[in-house]
Amino acid sequence: MANVVDPFESSKTLADWSAKILVDKGIDSVSTWRMLEYWFQVELYRAIVDGQAGDWLYVGEYEQPYYTDIPTSNAKRNYKWIDLVCAEPNLEEPQRMVWVELKDIGRNKDTFIKNASGLGEDLAALYTFDPLKTKMAWLDPPEHVMDRGRLPEWNKLSNAISFPSHLISQIVLAPLRLLDDAQLKQVENNWLTTFKKRIKHLATEPVINIADSQTKNFMILALITQPWHQNMDINRTSAP
Repeated sequence: MANVVDPFESSKTLADWSAKILVDKGIDSVSTWRMLEYWFQVELYRAIVDGQAGDWLYVGEYEQPYYTDIPTSNAKRNYKWIDLVCAEPNLEEPQRMVWVELKDIGRNKDTFIKNASGLGEDLAALYTFDPLKTKMAWLDPPEHVMDRGRLPEWNKLSNAISFPSHLISQIVLAPLRLLDDAQLKQVENNWLTTFKKRIKHLATEPVINIADSQTKNFMILALITQPWHQNMDINRTSAP
């Protein structure tokens, strides 16, 4: 498809692309619905499979499990389910994969800024995503991850995890009516402060750029970066 933007080129590209897709699909006409997280998951998935994300392809037919070294504080195990996972330019030996967490942080002025701290927990889990342990789980899932109807899919796709550079991403819906400059800064501060606290024992910390774009009723916040294991690989490669 000509002139298709790579949405995962940068945080700003991702925010703008997501906003355009959601506006085209009518997000502002359903802005009072309290289950928009599921709605915009489906619409971004549809945009990917319809070729509106360039060479990116959806990996599988559902949300996928991944292994994290830092599960969220309320999690009992080291496995989480990712909202979207894509690969390019093919699913057999991809050059890149991106693992995308989606969140609608709510419409309540008393809670939505507090909910931003949860974004930091999710980001810490994504940042410490472990591709090798994720691949092993797709080949031989532990009982609490097992979905026997999906085991053939996981086995078929698992080898792809070995090949690419990995990216992690978050895309967040926030109500414009609650976001003046000070509140936006507070959301981002809660998000990144919680993230940094969760990963403070690690040797590396990424530079996180949160970008934004707008629809009539929503701010779309987005970030994209490399996971911790990839930063470590880069450090080892560049070391004397």
